[in-house]
Amino acid sequence: MRIALFVTCLADTLFPDVARATVTLLERLGHEVVVPPGQTCCGQM
Repeated sequence: MRIALFVTCLADTLFPDVARATVTLLERLGHEVVVPPGQTCCGQM
């Protein structure tokens, strides 16, 4: 399965290991992870 992962600026700034672990887990389960280009800040920060 192809999964698009939206990494928020909050997660990217404060918890970057969580995003990396999410990608690792999904790939180990056999999924293709893509981070859509052009993601912008969602306003969390």
